[in-house]
Amino acid sequence: MLMLMVCLIALSGCASRKTGKKVDTIQAQVNAMTDELVRLDQSLQDTRAALQAQEGGVSSSKAVSSGEGAVVGGMYRTPSGFEIPSVNIQKALKKAGYYNGALDGKVGPGTRDAIAAFQKDNGLTADGVCGRGTWAKLKSYLEAIK
Repeated sequence: MLMLMVCLIALSGCASRKTGKKVDTIQAQVNAMTDELVRLDQSLQDTRAALQAQEGGVSSSKAVSSGEGAVVGGMYRTPSGFEIPSVNIQKALKKAGYYNGALDGKVGPGTRDAIAAFQKDNGLTADGVCGRGTWAKLKSYLEAIK
């Protein structure tokens, strides 16, 4: 009987570790899918803007250009509608050691390069867009600033 209990306890520990690994794997897949969705949304916006430009129309989605989020009123907005104060992205990147520029809330090439480097080092799609998956990992640095 004692031997049976020991086996059950040992097996339950293995199941717990396997479940934890599966959850981590699924979370990584969700993050990758979220980043891919942001990329595809951006591609769609770019295509719409190009079509409107060819037709001679003025595109209201022109604020978002070639694979990047737009900054409107201090808010960084991805094509999928995810919003974060742009200065918070810079603060978190600075705290994480990826950004050395001014905390001006302007998401330019330096900020996008820092986002891409952070993404690469954290197993995310390195597209320079701070989407939901990237922000989920990056925001812990912002919270540590207090």
